[in-house]
Amino acid sequence: MPLAAEDGTPIGALELCNKVVGPFEASDLKLLTLAAGQASRVIQLHRARADQAKSDRLASIGQMLSGVLHDLRTPMTIISGYAQLMSDCSDATERRQHCEHILRQFENMSSMTREVLAFARGESNLLVRKVYLQKFVEEIAAHLKQEFAGRSVVLDIDAEYRGTAFFDETKLLRVVHNLARNASQAMGSGGGTFRIVVREEAGEWLVFEFTDDGPGIPEELEGRLFEPFATSGKREGTGLGLAIVKKIVEEHGGTVTCETRRGPVHGTSFVVRLPRERAEAR
Repeated sequence: MPLAAEDGTPIGALELCNKVVGPFEASDLKLLTLAAGQASRVIQLHRARADQAKSDRLASIGQMLSGVLHDLRTPMTIISGYAQLMSDCSDATERRQHCEHILRQFENMSSMTREVLAFARGESNLLVRKVYLQKFVEEIAAHLKQEFAGRSVVLDIDAEYRGTAFFDETKLLRVVHNLARNASQAMGSGGGTFRIVVREEAGEWLVFEFTDDGPGIPEELEGRLFEPFATSGKREGTGLGLAIVKKIVEEHGGTVTCETRRGPVHGTSFVVRLPRERAEAR
């Protein structure tokens, strides 16, 4: 009995080779016809699910690649900045420090590549390790100094908590850079202040607050702020930055929320919460 798809394409066959009692009869053919119909539907359903899973995976890889291409702008900007500083620097120690910053950015770029390859293989790509917040905050300040170079943006960092925590340092730096870049673009040529606060909350959460005094998030983005490719009016925007932020934070088991104000008193705040208990247990 042939097995066929809905469009008549053959996908296999059912064969009965023997019968315990007596010869095959017309009733056996009817039963086999019903069984073949059910088997055909099951095979088609399984193939459709497999094709959809493959399609979803390819779409996810494509979206991840878009995110990596988006975030490559950060290390490239930093490398360019430190390379320019090195060209005008005669002090060997200072040049060596600039070189270390450049090499670190190449490692970040390699990490992004490994992230895509690990995802394609179905592997976990979150590298959680012990991070000293005081050193991490100093690194943030050095990076954002290059990010804001040539822009009238004042960086204000208040590290209320300077202990240790456990998270993927490279990925959280991507969160910081994406939020900083969004704030800088939102404030425009007039500039403003970008403020970062690092603190504990209820002894369970490590909290990062990112605040700018820009004009606020447009109304048309409300409700879809963290969706991929959601953007409004920014020439340099791709709509991927906040989607990447949300993905990274949720990979850590945390949350990210946003409050924005428009009008005379305006500005936007993003609050990232990472669970300390889970992190410390790891």
